Amino acid sequence: MKRVLIADDDESIRWVLQKTVTGMGFAADLAEDGDKALALLGKNPYAAAFVDIRMPGMEGIEVLERVQARKSPTRFFIMTAVHRPDVAARSTRAGAAEFITKPFDLSRIEGLLRDVAQEASSRERPFRPEEGEDWASARIVGKSRAILEVFQSIGKVADSDATILLLGERGVGKELIARCIHELGGRRGPFVAVNTTAIPRDLQEAELFGFEKGAFTGAESAREGKLSAVQDGTLFLDEIGDTPLDLQAKLLRVLQEREYTPLGSNQARRFRGRIIAATNRDLRKMAADGRIREDLYDRLNVFPLRVPSLSERKEDIPLLADYFLQKYCAVLSRPPRSFSKEALEGLSAHPWKGNVRELENFVQRLAVLSTGKLLRREEVARELAKAEGAPDPSSAPMEQLVEERIREFVRRLGTAIGSETGLHGLFVRQVERPLIRVVLEATGGNQVKAAGILGINRNTLRKRIAELSLSPKARKKGKGR
Repeated sequence: MKRVLIADDDESIRWVLQKTVTGMGFAADLAEDGDKALALLGKNPYAAAFVDIRMPGMEGIEVLERVQARKSPTRFFIMTAVHRPDVAARSTRAGAAEFITKPFDLSRIEGLLRDVAQEASSRERPFRPEEGEDWASARIVGKSRAILEVFQSIGKVADSDATILLLGERGVGKELIARCIHELGGRRGPFVAVNTTAIPRDLQEAELFGFEKGAFTGAESAREGKLSAVQDGTLFLDEIGDTPLDLQAKLLRVLQEREYTPLGSNQARRFRGRIIAATNRDLRKMAADGRIREDLYDRLNVFPLRVPSLSERKEDIPLLADYFLQKYCAVLSRPPRSFSKEALEGLSAHPWKGNVRELENFVQRLAVLSTGKLLRREEVARELAKAEGAPDPSSAPMEQLVEERIREFVRRLGTAIGSETGLHGLFVRQVERPLIRVVLEATGGNQVKAAGILGINRNTLRKRIAELSLSPKARKKGKGR
């Protein structure tokens, strides 16, 4: 039997929680102060622990810190009558999965205990990356053939001054690839990223090339631009395809002559750095359409490097998801967590249209919202459904959930729906089968009780059990039908 620790100096709180905990099938140990709680935690394994912040002697947060709650398999719930954000933040940093303010609703306690019970009884096990191999080389995580081919290309070009053009869909990690090239190239200067579309049109040239005092209204002093700041480093030009045509001509000179002239100056300066550009557009077509200069495209396309989409490297999704989960648990001061292998199978099957960026944002949200140490398939599927705008199965009305599934089925049929003739019977059976199965389980296989609950005749129930190929759960001996 799984054990739960209840540590509170208020006897009435201990009594209420003990009744709730034992009523849900757990064994309960009680502690009236922090010292006793710490001693019990050191002696017994617990599935969960409810710990009050203010107790005689050692406070609850100190108890969590002493037992290293962030690394413990026990799920800790901090209780307090103090409604203060800083206390909640301290509790979270110490490793608390939940911050419970008094007076609390017992239904919430029961919900937390149900989660603990599900996690404890789950057959899902934590995912562990293969030992002895480090796939997090230079910020890039992966071991797929697609990403290894990118690594090979990086190795060939990293220590040269050749201009590189990174191609790929949005969110594939083009800037991370650029940073990796910069770092592996051993450059002394900085890595400077510029997205001209994020800069107001009338400031783009000044931002890149710098300006002299009096170059334009408001230029009260000279200022260096990005090209100057990047000396002996790397200039990363993101979304190069969106660069205005007049600015393209000046960038061409930088690539061609390795020099530039600040606004308001008549003296050219040498550019001593490397340029890496990136785009998710078809620059060849844009050049043919006149939306980008052909000579600029030729200069950028010295060493094109295509970054694969996440759909081309699905075997990297478990490694990426685990990497992001560990990263954000640390950054956000959350207790360490793991995905189950089954949860990662669900993530791997998901179509990540936003690629690695979308996956990272989703895992970050899980790191914030999840209260358990193990993220299971059901929880991940629920959050994926929310992210796509689907109703939350835990709170949406039954009719809405059924309607969503029917709409999905009809969408998949497409034009073939015209040839269907038995949809009504199909969906009635799909609802009726789990309904009868669940009620039979709830009654221990007692068909008389099940028929009464369902509001149908006992013989009708027997007939439906046979027709739906259901196997009623065997009843215990000594119990009446």
